[in-house]
Amino acid sequence: MHKANGLQRVLLAFGILMALGGSTSVANAQGVAKLGIGYAESGPSAFLSGQYRKGYEAAIDVANREEGPVKFELVARDHRGVPAEAVAVAKRLIEQDEVKTIDMVLPSTVVFAVMSLSKESKTPLVAGYAYAPSIVEQGNPYVFRTSTNSNLVSIAMAKVIHAVPGNNTIALLAPNDDYGRSVIEFTEKALAKIGSPKIVYKDYYARDQTDFSAILLKIKSLNPDSLYIDVRYPASVTVMKQMAEIGLKKPVFSSVNFYNEKLANEVGDLLEGTHMSADWSPNLPDEASKKFIEEFKRKFGTVPDTPAAYGFTAAMTAIKAIQSVGVKASKEEIRAAIAKADFASPIGRIHFDNRGDANTEPRIMVFHDKAFRLIN
Repeated sequence: MHKANGLQRVLLAFGILMALGGSTSVANAQGVAKLGIGYAESGPSAFLSGQYRKGYEAAIDVANREEGPVKFELVARDHRGVPAEAVAVAKRLIEQDEVKTIDMVLPSTVVFAVMSLSKESKTPLVAGYAYAPSIVEQGNPYVFRTSTNSNLVSIAMAKVIHAVPGNNTIALLAPNDDYGRSVIEFTEKALAKIGSPKIVYKDYYARDQTDFSAILLKIKSLNPDSLYIDVRYPASVTVMKQMAEIGLKKPVFSSVNFYNEKLANEVGDLLEGTHMSADWSPNLPDEASKKFIEEFKRKFGTVPDTPAAYGFTAAMTAIKAIQSVGVKASKEEIRAAIAKADFASPIGRIHFDNRGDANTEPRIMVFHDKAFRLIN
């Protein structure tokens, strides 16, 4: 009789615990690790950020189908691409959502904005889509970059630009933010080192700019032999159409921002012959890329793009680290595990240098005969 009463008391206590929110404790006991990302649901970066988030979701699906003790949950919050809002989002992810790692997606300014908070809270920040080279030059041991960077992209593209016969002069256009300024800076340095073409014009556009006619008319008046147009979708559609309207037809070079099926569908033959950098392409034959495509199609029913590959890789970096040390590991232990990462990802081998940079090499694509084609 006493045993029965004791059992009743235990069951009653358990019922009270569940009613008071004990389900959270049960979930934690089962090994659920939250990964946090801040991204833009609206504005110039929304399309890229949305694809990036899908990459995260695909990676978490992969991890959660495994029979390991750790399960993963994505907590995604909108920072609208505004640095001040990114700080608020990061604080909420860290303090209220209690995520194990954070990631701030586009532009690079949102990563810079939360770096000090990452260090203060000792929360690893895996930057999966951050091109500004100086992100890993702040001496912050909690920051890791898995994507390529503007310097590596500029070096690769400069070789392609230089190789075009008769290409003696070029005009440059990039976003007016840390990313865009680094693109111009490193492109200038890379072309200067090679010796040509000469830069006859450079300018920056505002993130919310919708009319590029004045800039394009100025470029046309200077008559450069080629153009480097690093403009994000959907503004890239406007640029290509306005170039056609004013008769500005020159060889065009760009970054991953032009490696975009939506852009190709909307401008068609206007994109013909354009060269661009890209960390990833569905044409890549390696096993990591094949596996990524398979998992993304399983989750979303479509072929992934480069931003999705970035998100998948960043998520896998955090996932593998947490799996190796366990869900109850401290953030410092997770940071140390990330620093030791060494695995094949869709965008290349992830292995960080002493600054936390994976230095993944960009690849070069060309749009030809209505398709993006890998040339190296």
